[in-house]
Amino acid sequence: MADKSDDRERGYIVISTTLEYAKKFEGCKVIPYGDVYPAIYRQVFGPASRRDCEKWVAANCAKSTKATS
Repeated sequence: MADKSDDRERGYIVISTTLEYAKKFEGCKVIPYGDVYPAIYRQVFGPASRRDCEKWVAANCAKSTKATS
């Protein structure tokens, strides 16, 4: 069974429902790198640390959505 250190070593990515590059991305979520996600999302940042991903979301994603894990 995987422990929490495995997740930290894999890193995290940011996914978004925005299809094209825009000033602010919509529907952003931070998820572990390698996790499966629905086809309506695309990777827009990472892999990086969870903290770096959350900072990126705060700077680049619309304020109406929040990052979740």
